[in-house]
Amino acid sequence: MRMDTQTQFKTSKSFSFFLSGLLLFLLLTSTGSQAQSNWPSKVIKIMVGFAPGGPTDVIARAYANKLSVELDQQVIVENRQGAGGSLAASFVAKSAPDGYTLLMAEPGSLAVNPALLTQSPYDPIKDFVPIAQGISLPMVLVASPSLKITSLKELLLLTKTKSLAYGTPGNATMQHLSMAEFARVNQIQLTHVAYRGGAPAMTDLLGGQIQLAMVTVPSIVPYVKNASVIPLAVESPTRSPQIPGTPTFAELGFTNFTQDIWQGFVAPAQTPKDIITKLNASIAKISASSDFQNLVNSMGASVVYTSAQDFSKLIQRDVLYWSKLVADNPVAKD
Repeated sequence: MRMDTQTQFKTSKSFSFFLSGLLLFLLLTSTGSQAQSNWPSKVIKIMVGFAPGGPTDVIARAYANKLSVELDQQVIVENRQGAGGSLAASFVAKSAPDGYTLLMAEPGSLAVNPALLTQSPYDPIKDFVPIAQGISLPMVLVASPSLKITSLKELLLLTKTKSLAYGTPGNATMQHLSMAEFARVNQIQLTHVAYRGGAPAMTDLLGGQIQLAMVTVPSIVPYVKNASVIPLAVESPTRSPQIPGTPTFAELGFTNFTQDIWQGFVAPAQTPKDIITKLNASIAKISASSDFQNLVNSMGASVVYTSAQDFSKLIQRDVLYWSKLVADNPVAKD
């Protein structure tokens, strides 16, 4: 049975549309695969949510220099400070998932801020894909020698008879929330004094305006050596190599205080897996080099490389931890 001319025309036209669609699909697929295989073919940006010269910025630039060599492509740092790191995180969350825009993430932007905000501009789990952790920066509680104490136990006893004030780098920072939680669970009264950074908090601690401070380890190393401050406990899973004689909170029985300020890389969600794998391998190689480790140690931090999977677990753990702490602590809602 022969088809009439009109039927033949419709069949031929349908086949042409099908063939054109197939060719377009193959072209787009080929172009996408080629773009991935050629990655990186242009400048990579690491977004930092804090001002130039700060710990996050310095670490990001150290990685950028090394990654430029490893990837044979320029890697630069762009500072987009504001809202405790949330501006940079929001920018990266909305960026193209092509491997050319990364975030130097830390707990503040991915765990603390989303817990504090009524409506976060991004989801810390759904809007990013973890690449690798790179750095651990422990927090430490220090006391003025004028208190004549050397342990957390002595501090708790002292709070029953003396009014004490502690300084932190600012309101709603990890240091502030950790100390507020420490006071809550131990049912003690401490007065919080917020500063614009750890350095001014240390200045007032040394000057006697406050008696305690919760800051990062690099802020206190010079003062520990000359006994200008007394480190009481480190808030991290393990002791700090910079002050190895100082116990962790967990060692002293405060097992819920094991958070540290990690730093690591994340990319926008849907970034191709092969790009994530290549970035992770480069970060692993950089992290293993002795010169990079020495550089990081000189800043008072430690190199802690993890796989993308382990970094994902760390982020999820911290999101849950800080969400619960914020929900349980009235200070966080002020």
